[in-house]
Amino acid sequence: MKRVVVLMAGVESYEVKLNYYAMAVAILTDCSIETAFEKLQSDHPDMVRPQISEEDYQDISRFKESGLYWTEIASFYNIPWYNLYKRVRDRKGKVG
Repeated sequence: MKRVVVLMAGVESYEVKLNYYAMAVAILTDCSIETAFEKLQSDHPDMVRPQISEEDYQDISRFKESGLYWTEIASFYNIPWYNLYKRVRDRKGKVG
């Protein structure tokens, strides 16, 4: 039995288009792909901040203990170093 696969040229699903748009936003605004998706789906895209998970905070602590500078760590998360420093400092104040 022969199978015939028909590709519909020019027809892409909403999810595929969203992926392309998110990739373009990430490249043009120098943000992570997760932040780009949030910006695309937000009513106020300029106010979207990159999210840092609990695991990310643990990684940041390890990076700092290993001797990396804030600028180097911030480049991993595509945010300014002072914003990262301030968020970690504020988090430590709430936890500790």
